[in-house]
Amino acid sequence: MEPHSGPDTGSNQRRVSVVQLICRAYGLSDASEITLEHIDRYVAEQRRMEERTHQLRERFRPHIPRPRASDDAA
Repeated sequence: MEPHSGPDTGSNQRRVSVVQLICRAYGLSDASEITLEHIDRYVAEQRRMEERTHQLRERFRPHIPRPRASDDAA
């Protein structure tokens, strides 16, 4: 599996694989315990989390009005 491609948040940030993330999320000791159900559940949870993050970003994004052009009506 490919490494997780999230943003690095430190000078000594190690890449974590999706397998490692799934093991951590569900308390599995190693990759041999991962089932298709674990993968499906993890993917669904990640999608929900990304959608929620996007909604929150849109909600809290400051509205910066564009500067008026000289020919705009007041």
